[in-house]
Amino acid sequence: MLDMEDRLQPNALCSNGLLCNALCNALLCSLCLICTVLATACGGASPADLERSSREFELAASLHREGNQPSAIEHLRRAIELDEANAEAHILLGVIQYERRNLPSAEENVRNGIHQLEVQERAGATLAESRNMLGVILLDSAQYDAAAEVLRLSAMDEMNRAPHLAWGNLGLARLEQERYDEAMESLQAAVRAQPRFCIGYFRMGRAYFEQNDMERAEQALNQALEADEECGNSPFLQGAWRMRGEVRARLGHRDEALADFVRCVELGQNTEDATACQRFLDGPGGQPNSARPEGVNDPIDDGAESEQSAGPSGSNP
Repeated sequence: MLDMEDRLQPNALCSNGLLCNALCNALLCSLCLICTVLATACGGASPADLERSSREFELAASLHREGNQPSAIEHLRRAIELDEANAEAHILLGVIQYERRNLPSAEENVRNGIHQLEVQERAGATLAESRNMLGVILLDSAQYDAAAEVLRLSAMDEMNRAPHLAWGNLGLARLEQERYDEAMESLQAAVRAQPRFCIGYFRMGRAYFEQNDMERAEQALNQALEADEECGNSPFLQGAWRMRGEVRARLGHRDEALADFVRCVELGQNTEDATACQRFLDGPGGQPNSARPEGVNDPIDDGAESEQSAGPSGSNP
């Protein structure tokens, strides 16, 4: 059974400001294995400092899960002072900075963590998922080519436990650049890897919509809302209801379009999508406007899923 975060999360590593539990657990397990079994792998710190750094990280991770970001940051900085090679501390610090929307600091810290993993030759899920996280940060910073480079590495890493999130984010990067053929190639890889990846189909619908291929857009959006029984009821997919309503209006399917707009509003009234859907319902005849639905443009934060069966997405459309 897929985790809801995995199927629906629009940001591949983090969802609504929370680090995916899977990535956090991976960071904890990875640190314990490296620093207690093979102390020299963690750099030139003394065994005592390695142990203290590990404890500081574990405390920071616990504080982060409790929502205490300032204290988590304080302990992560102590962990790094004690052991500069503590890759997990760098990465978690970057995740928290991303949640605080400090994108330059988030990028710097996640890059530092990835560098340490590479120097220590620690290939594995943590490296793959951290690259997806870096891709999410670069997407939000509109660094699309840089994001695409690191996301492809993540997606093709056989140790990545949620490659569909990285493929989905790579597809988003190419969508933002209007490189539709490349976007579709990545999005198709995403849904092949995870057939219940609702956000992947949503982004495919956007790609077809922007190319004015309404028939295929409708088919993709049908899959976005039906690939998993939970998808059609998720606020993450409110934008898919709006977009399908617009598509159906353009195809002349008025009654079906109105039904989609009604469902869109039912999923939450205090959003841009809901406001647009309500305008269609209130207006005469309902000509679709050109605004993009929310969600379809959000990267998926992931950690191990960020996920969507994942996350996004974390990392996580």
